[in-house]
Amino acid sequence: MSAMHRGGRVEITDGPLFINICRFAVPIILSGLLQTLFNMVDAAVVGRFGSATALASVGSTASLTHLLVNLFLGMSVGAQDRDSVHRTVQTSYALSILCGLLASAVGVVFAPTFLRWMGSPVEILDGASTYMRIYFAGMPAILLFNFGSSILRAMGDTKRPLYFLVCAGAVNALLNLLFVIVLHMDVAGVALATVISQCGAAILVTACLTQLPHDVRLSVRRFRLDAASLWKIVRIGVPAGLQSCVFSFSNVIIQSSVNSLGANAVSANAAVTNLDNFIYIAMNGVSQSTTTFSGQNYGAGKLRRVRRTVLDASVATVIVGCVFGLIGALCGRSLLRLFTTDPAVISIGMQRLRITATTYYLCGLMEVFSGALRGTGRSFVPMGLTLLGVCSVRLGWVFFVFPIDPSLGTLYLSYPFSWLLTSLVLLALLAVMFKTEGRKHDVDPDLPRMRA
Repeated sequence: MSAMHRGGRVEITDGPLFINICRFAVPIILSGLLQTLFNMVDAAVVGRFGSATALASVGSTASLTHLLVNLFLGMSVGAQDRDSVHRTVQTSYALSILCGLLASAVGVVFAPTFLRWMGSPVEILDGASTYMRIYFAGMPAILLFNFGSSILRAMGDTKRPLYFLVCAGAVNALLNLLFVIVLHMDVAGVALATVISQCGAAILVTACLTQLPHDVRLSVRRFRLDAASLWKIVRIGVPAGLQSCVFSFSNVIIQSSVNSLGANAVSANAAVTNLDNFIYIAMNGVSQSTTTFSGQNYGAGKLRRVRRTVLDASVATVIVGCVFGLIGALCGRSLLRLFTTDPAVISIGMQRLRITATTYYLCGLMEVFSGALRGTGRSFVPMGLTLLGVCSVRLGWVFFVFPIDPSLGTLYLSYPFSWLLTSLVLLALLAVMFKTEGRKHDVDPDLPRMRA
């Protein structure tokens, strides 16, 4: 079996594994890096051209907004049922509007309260509240775009949602420059640019859905909540949303500890998070490839090829992680100057880069092992182990280790420690799986080629 990419034919169940895994992963990585670049523009523009506390104001809200947004975005997973997509179009759009209005109400009303709970520094509280309120005012548009994109992907259309996202990112970048540099709107300008660009993307995807064939077309006349479709969306989407929320909750706890160390720490954390995202996305492309290659080879009965997929993908993700990590550690000061010129903020940011950037390959290995298990049909167990390992370790670290030495260095060590521990558990589970499955595959049709 093979997959078609712009670079040519990618063999999955035949041919050399390492090169094909790389060829499969590169388009995924490039797409993710492109989207991350658009998100970085917000932090870069407001950090370089906004007020002294603007970057900290935006950065302090990141984990909290992700927590609330991921809960509602998880619902969009349920909109990807291809067999009943014609029954879910109207329900999905109606639900996205209702969820968007609810999220807007919660975010706008309780933004200052949430930020106080997180221990946000007093000097950034007003700016952070402004950013959150404007951002959540645009939640209906954000959810409309994500629900609509899920429907298009369920019908096999993966290109147009990406095109719409690219357009939204370009508009967002231009409006950031206009609102912050020209109109001096500071934090409010960054948030407003995000909302306007998301509204444009929502309009594009809505217009696209109104032009679909009649049985799946978005129609105002049939715009209603269907009980059966609603239950299917909720049943599938809520667990996905809760899984994302658990990760986000652990990051909220970490962010709360960062907030306790002052505005400079918050600004540095916001800047480094953007750089870390580049490393994670690069390795996540390898992880997604691992799931595809493991799944198709496992289905073809080629267990040794699945084992080799895990090995080659592990090598690839370590290479990618180490290369990107070393770039981050060695060129960190220059990269951080894209977001801020404050020497104190840059110095604090380098503390995190030296710890997380150089060990991010451990996170990549964790994702590869989890992806391999998902590919073989064991999706719930790695999900549970990853959530339990990463989140419980970080929470325990914050409550028991961090108070002993309340410094950023101590706090950031929770990342590599949680990745390492979870990777070892997943690797042990993989070994058990291969041993069990090996008894069922005494003769592997791919054995001669793998020996060669």
